[in-house]
Amino acid sequence: MKKFLSLVLALVMTMSLVTVSAGAKDFTDSTKIQYAEAVDVMSAVKVIDGYADGSFNPTATLTRGAAAKIICNLILGPTTASALVADAAPYKDVPTNHTFAGYIAYCQKEGIISGYADGTFKPANSLTGYAFMKMLLGALGYKAENEGYTGANWSINVAKRALNIGLDDDLVGEFNGVKAVNREEACLYALNTLTADMVEYDAKTTVSTNGTTVVIAGSKAKEMVNNGNTDGKIFGKDGVMQFAEKYFDNLTVKKGSDDFSRPANVWKLKAEEIGTYTNTPDATYTKKVENGDIYKDLGLGSKIEAKDVSVYEDGVKKTNTVAIEKGDDTKVGNSGNGVLTEVFYDDDADTVTVTQINTYVGSINKTVKATDKKDAYVVVTAEGPVPSQGFDNEFETDEKFEDDAYVLYTYSLTAKEIKSVEAAKKVEGTVTVAENSKTDLDEKKALTIDGTRYKAAVKVGGEDIGEVSVKQDYTIYLDSYGYMIYVEENEEIGDYALVLQTAAKSDFVGKKAELLFTDGTTKTVTTEKNYHEGTNAIADNTIVTYKVDSDGVYTLREVASTKASYVDNSAALNLKNDKAGIGVDTKTINGTSNNGVVTANSATVFVVRDTDDTDDYTAYTGIKNAPTINTTSGTTTATKAGVYYYCKTGKMVTVMFIMPGANVNVEDESSNALFIAVDSVDNLIHDNDGDYYVFNAVINGEIKTVKVDQNVKVVNAAGVTTTLTSAQTKNVDGLFKGYSVDKYGIITTLRAYDAYSANTDKKVALTGVGIDKVSKEYTVKLDTANVEQVITCDDNMKVYYVDEDGNISESSYGAIAVDSNDRVYAVVQDYLVKTLVICEVPAGKNPGAPTSYTFDAADASVTVKQNKNSNAYSFKVEPAEFVPAGATLTVSYNVLIDGFVVDSDSKTATVANAGEAVSFNVRDTSNVAGDDETVTVKITNVTTDKVSVKYVNGDTNGTLATSSAAKTVKVGTADSNFKFTIDTSSTDTSLKYSVTGLKTAADNVTKTAFSEADNLEHAITNTTGAKGDAYVVVTVYGLKDVVETYTVTELTGADIEGTTKDKLTISASKTTSIAAGTLVTFTAKLGAAAQDAASYTVTAKINGKTYTVAGVADTTGKDLCTIAVNGNITVKADDVTVVAVPKLAVKSASWTANTVVINFNDGELGAKADKAASYTAPTGGSIAAVEVSGNTVTLTIADVLVAAGSTVKVGTDAGLATETTITMAADGTGTIA
Repeated sequence: MKKFLSLVLALVMTMSLVTVSAGAKDFTDSTKIQYAEAVDVMSAVKVIDGYADGSFNPTATLTRGAAAKIICNLILGPTTASALVADAAPYKDVPTNHTFAGYIAYCQKEGIISGYADGTFKPANSLTGYAFMKMLLGALGYKAENEGYTGANWSINVAKRALNIGLDDDLVGEFNGVKAVNREEACLYALNTLTADMVEYDAKTTVSTNGTTVVIAGSKAKEMVNNGNTDGKIFGKDGVMQFAEKYFDNLTVKKGSDDFSRPANVWKLKAEEIGTYTNTPDATYTKKVENGDIYKDLGLGSKIEAKDVSVYEDGVKKTNTVAIEKGDDTKVGNSGNGVLTEVFYDDDADTVTVTQINTYVGSINKTVKATDKKDAYVVVTAEGPVPSQGFDNEFETDEKFEDDAYVLYTYSLTAKEIKSVEAAKKVEGTVTVAENSKTDLDEKKALTIDGTRYKAAVKVGGEDIGEVSVKQDYTIYLDSYGYMIYVEENEEIGDYALVLQTAAKSDFVGKKAELLFTDGTTKTVTTEKNYHEGTNAIADNTIVTYKVDSDGVYTLREVASTKASYVDNSAALNLKNDKAGIGVDTKTINGTSNNGVVTANSATVFVVRDTDDTDDYTAYTGIKNAPTINTTSGTTTATKAGVYYYCKTGKMVTVMFIMPGANVNVEDESSNALFIAVDSVDNLIHDNDGDYYVFNAVINGEIKTVKVDQNVKVVNAAGVTTTLTSAQTKNVDGLFKGYSVDKYGIITTLRAYDAYSANTDKKVALTGVGIDKVSKEYTVKLDTANVEQVITCDDNMKVYYVDEDGNISESSYGAIAVDSNDRVYAVVQDYLVKTLVICEVPAGKNPGAPTSYTFDAADASVTVKQNKNSNAYSFKVEPAEFVPAGATLTVSYNVLIDGFVVDSDSKTATVANAGEAVSFNVRDTSNVAGDDETVTVKITNVTTDKVSVKYVNGDTNGTLATSSAAKTVKVGTADSNFKFTIDTSSTDTSLKYSVTGLKTAADNVTKTAFSEADNLEHAITNTTGAKGDAYVVVTVYGLKDVVETYTVTELTGADIEGTTKDKLTISASKTTSIAAGTLVTFTAKLGAAAQDAASYTVTAKINGKTYTVAGVADTTGKDLCTIAVNGNITVKADDVTVVAVPKLAVKSASWTANTVVINFNDGELGAKADKAASYTAPTGGSIAAVEVSGNTVTLTIADVLVAAGSTVKVGTDAGLATETTITMAADGTGTIA
């Protein structure tokens, strides 16, 4: 039996022998273990362990070979087992050198395992559930030959017995004996075996009758008696031997309860507790449950008295329990939405235990890392109903939560501690339906968000559902059962912006606002609502969040005023670069005084208006990048600033908008440049953050990688923004003075430095080729290949070296070496080099020569064999794309024989067509000594005498003519033919342009105040012509298209048929200089308040369509329509029809003893015509009721009978211009006066 037991227990194990003991909660994959009790107990008694990496791998299966090894280790011990060898192959598929051969041979010899009928063992095969259960039954004492566990139908007999004695108890789903057993299932079956009863058989007695042997005793299993001291270790004394009582005498399990008072098993090994494990409930609910439900779901046949029913909430016993009986609609305890109600029925004692666990909502206040003295833990702040006042809000966990994250937690009032914490599911959207019960029942409360209805949990927190506004955006959090447990209106609906201004309808057609975004850009947008006036008004210089619909319409929402500060033009600001504390005006923020100081971090966004050009803004992300601005000593608006900031939490600034006065000094003190190394660029990446390239870079003195949006915007020194294509972004390179990032940290905007000039002390950038140094003078020579600049180095100069692959490393002045073709980049300020970047030229690149272009030497070389090419050969060079037709290429090259240079030469040729390869004849190969020598040409340099010119329109409008413009520019010498003209469609004579690609740095500048008449030729300064390594690019700005405009002719003071005093006007919101597509609103109104009628209904045909509006009664009038104008429009009197709505008057009346019926004309009844207060009853009477049908009003008179001579008065509230008296006549009619 012991040998058989070892086999059974070994089969639970499927891991390697190098393992680590742990409980389920200690395994790194503990969340994947569903049978924690089984795994914990089996681990504790060393039956099963986890892997060396700390995992348990619960779903792994057992192989036959691994089982043989484990069995041998259990029986013999690891040392003896490891020495086992197979003298001969135990099975034909297990040779003597097989990993498990020794183990399999031993188990075969001992009869522990057997192979297949074909002589194989199949060591890699798994074991089925039937096979495992058979072995467990054998361990319990059941004999296979007696119980039918061999031969036909053995698996049916095994399953019948195993399931009958509970070996599959607590298995999730149905037992499938054909399926291979995994690790945690093996633990579960083995755990159930531990608590199962052992069996034995009496001695077998047989008799023989007529030659047939019959067993008359000893054929049936019976319970094994336990009279020893181990009886009672498994669920108390019963006189029966359980498996664990026989083989694990240090193991005990008793019935107990967990911290929520749920019935549980308490396991101990010797004196050490393994754990407390809740029993599986017989019924589970997460909504309201009644006693009758439990009666039905438990399948009870009779009432269970109240004294036999126990109800616990969060572990504390309730006193008001009631009986469980059929049809009883009494609510059980505090059951309801989101309350876990579990029912445990003890059929032996006929008692019921009901436990209820509330789910509470909170937020993560703090996360504390583990120390030598205490495990890691989180601090939870309640965000709704609490378990008890002053509850212990710490929970030990290694799980990572974001700060302020909303979480769900449970709490045991008996243990006085949080028992679980998990993240709450978040749902955001627009509330379309809000349901609230008058009796405040949670099951009647619900919100519908974007078409889905969410019911409220019992412990719901946040906003009162009765106060929720429909058509507003809310965020709700759900508990584990899908019930709504927290509700909050969205303070923020998107990214941040500052409202610069809104405009009234008279200023333009439609609803608009001008916004300043956190990337420093501004835009006038169409808005969903009128934010200029009325209930939705938003003041200028207010921080908002916004969202944009598919039509480009913006919805704005002010940030909470308690979290923001707004000071116009008089703020005392003290912002210092890289200093977290910011001096501001004293204000209460988030319920606490800021005491004149707020803080910033690496995520804080600053948007600063330019002091010279107030339409320009610069965005900075992080305090290390922020400028220095101090207005504390300012006394006027020119020396103060407007400061608007928002703190989402505490005093930490999320975003700050700064509007410095004209005389405020803004010092951009970002101490080091942003440098991007083009040679390090990675492939375009697409992920949830966006589409971007990754570059190596230097940011604020730190070497790191950056993400650059594939369509990054580059703002040049002149303030002109260009959005790059993906291909252009891939070639972004060099120094930038600033940048903006989105919320994912992707750079979306780059800001270029002003180009270097030797005559300024401002911070500028130099880009060039070639470097040298004057060591004794701590001075560098930069751009030695072009126009050499000699500049002194700052004592704290930062030097970086970039290798051929774009890898960046810090360097030093001492490491600078003379190099004529290295790319160099320098930040220069106060005539000193502050930052220097030296880029090694990648293989095959040659930017060092100003009149050469990049080529790959390997592709440009030609290899031939002598006597195989008619003793002569040639090669072709494909000119760069910027080399025009007619250009002369000069190619220098070396001739090599078997890798040795034997000659050098250069040749010229004319480019026939742009992009077409040019052939060069090299030499006669008769100079080559041997017949089989290899001749190779390696190109060393290629230059061109001219390059092409590109003309670019820097704006989105206007047209730039190039038909008469210079198409090429000479290289290295002035070109007087470098001219261009402006198209006659341009009417603006104040233009500017910029030039790049010229050799002299001073020529590559932006020319402002460029004033030439239309179609007049303009010469471009080029003292030394083109540089020769790229296109010369001319970018023109300020072009404007000629815009055709239209007019609207209004209808003014037109007569209205049938009237003598009222006149009609149809006016337009704009009448002249109307650009195509402009929206114009037409309004119908009178010259004065209506006199001949109550109001008029106007129908007008405008621009071919008919529009109607009612209620025109005064000079304000009513809007007829809003039209996109695309031509001249005239409103004609013949196209207008006016229908008068008469003034309300009493036409007739009739009466009875209790009623008065008043008939009005076709005029419009007043809003209060159905109110008793609009009428005066006969003397002594009152108006009991008013009924309105069309233009007939019936008054019910009370307290007096109506008679001839009685009077009723109709007041102006009914809609009459003046009060009217009706006197009842004897004939049943009324006289109107």
